[in-house]
Amino acid sequence: MRPNLPLICLLCLLVAGPANAEQELPGRDDIRQQTGAFMDMVASGRILPAYQSLRPYLGVSADAYDQSGKEAAAYFQKVRNTAGDPVGASRVKAEVIADDFTRETWLQKFETAAIAWRFTFYQPAGSGWRLVGVSYSTDLEELYQTVD
Repeated sequence: MRPNLPLICLLCLLVAGPANAEQELPGRDDIRQQTGAFMDMVASGRILPAYQSLRPYLGVSADAYDQSGKEAAAYFQKVRNTAGDPVGASRVKAEVIADDFTRETWLQKFETAAIAWRFTFYQPAGSGWRLVGVSYSTDLEELYQTVD
């Protein structure tokens, strides 16, 4: 696997086109449930359905998001051929910028590797959360924490 492969960056999505959120997620607990369901689908090899499950909450261009889903499906087929099937997933981090942005980070685990998935949501008017970024990377450096 390549050491660092972001799929979609927040900046790229924000400039890719107009927002088309059909729905918004009302709270951060809803974000956790939706991203957890996404990870369950990815674990079973259903990459495109995983992307489709978050599509109604898009606050960015659907075209760029759909293309990224196709690229992720192709990439993860290669990962599965090399590293095997995933053996689990853990939610490892939740970060916020005031009441405006929230990011969930999940670790998808394989026998010999791991991939960090990051989901970024934005709440422009304080009324609901919209997905503005999904990325994945094998660079896990920032996930490490000091323990006593």
